[in-house]
Amino acid sequence: WKTPKPFDAERDGLVVAEGAGTLVLEEYGRAKRRGAPILAEIQGFWTNGSGVHLTDSDASSIERCMRGALSDAGKNPEEIEYVNAHATATLNGDEAEAVAIHRVFGPRVPVTALKGYTGHTLGASGAIEAIATILMMREGFMAPTLNLENPDPHLPSLNHVMGSPLERSFQVAMNNNFAFGGINTGLILSQV
Repeated sequence: WKTPKPFDAERDGLVVAEGAGTLVLEEYGRAKRRGAPILAEIQGFWTNGSGVHLTDSDASSIERCMRGALSDAGKNPEEIEYVNAHATATLNGDEAEAVAIHRVFGPRVPVTALKGYTGHTLGASGAIEAIATILMMREGFMAPTLNLENPDPHLPSLNHVMGSPLERSFQVAMNNNFAFGGINTGLILSQV
């Protein structure tokens, strides 16, 4: 059984998992002065809450969150080279995120959802997926969305990375994460 299946026509919900991840954030000048290895830079961040539903995501608030992160980073949508989607493989959540990603980026930017590999680690998913995005950026590839075989035709068209990793260097990425209660967060990560 292949599950979860983010963005797939046969997706049937999230798979709860366990995990942990930690990112150490440090002011750039201080890290440089002490010679710390700088793996990436957070260029922009945004968070908001929809208040629409206890568990269901809302496309408009997700879109506002992504646009807020872009504004905070001083970036246009065209400057984002990769999106790491939150995509939990739920019917409503994947639909809301797909609509929002399409409104902001259209079908241009490559999109991966990593929960096919990890399941949904709930509070840890943001850190784990940011770490994975940074590693892909540093190694020059984009992982495919595991278990995505038949993109849901009822969702807006996205540039899904499917099948094999996409060997492509990229400098700037967006990492999406959403939570119960309509809490949305977006990070703009870049290579230094």
